[in-house]
Amino acid sequence: MTNTLPILQRHRLSHLRALRVGQGMFSNKFASGCSMTACNATCCQGGVTLDVAERDVILAHADLIIRHMEPDQERRAAAWFDHDVVNDPDFPSGVAVGTEVTDRGCVFLDRGGRCVLQKAAMAEGMPKFSLKPFFCVAFPITIEHGVLETDEPEFTDRPSCCSVVESGSLSPVDVCAEELEFMLGSEGFLELRTLVAGRGA
Repeated sequence: MTNTLPILQRHRLSHLRALRVGQGMFSNKFASGCSMTACNATCCQGGVTLDVAERDVILAHADLIIRHMEPDQERRAAAWFDHDVVNDPDFPSGVAVGTEVTDRGCVFLDRGGRCVLQKAAMAEGMPKFSLKPFFCVAFPITIEHGVLETDEPEFTDRPSCCSVVESGSLSPVDVCAEELEFMLGSEGFLELRTLVAGRGA
């Protein structure tokens, strides 16, 4: 089944040259008015899996990040990540690790449901996604076993933001343009948009 899926040729993910496009990118729909800016951080409750290289970047900026944490956030960098790592070819290095989870969700989540990694980067004049893990930025788009797809987690029901609905009028390309361009690069996003439009013709 996977081998029959179309392949994107012009994306920027060099570790996934044969990046296939899952059926959900064509068939899944979002509600009219849906926007990723309506996020309430439900997707952050379980933490995230990230590349070990992303972990190392975060740890290298630990002092900067801690400056922007709330008083009750975990300030010991050694407690930010799981100790176990897993092999996963969907990540550039092929090795991934998870963030730790507290009572409020991901260890980097503040009381207002905002990611301190993004807050810190923006406050320090860095690009807003400089410290934020790839799959955090990408949500609700994901890559599993080399297939670009929409994530449909059971833990969230947010039609105004990230939940797929049966009677929606917007495609993932409509709603997640920023996320997809971040993931794929401008050429890859244009290729995907053209592919999705062609399937809908």
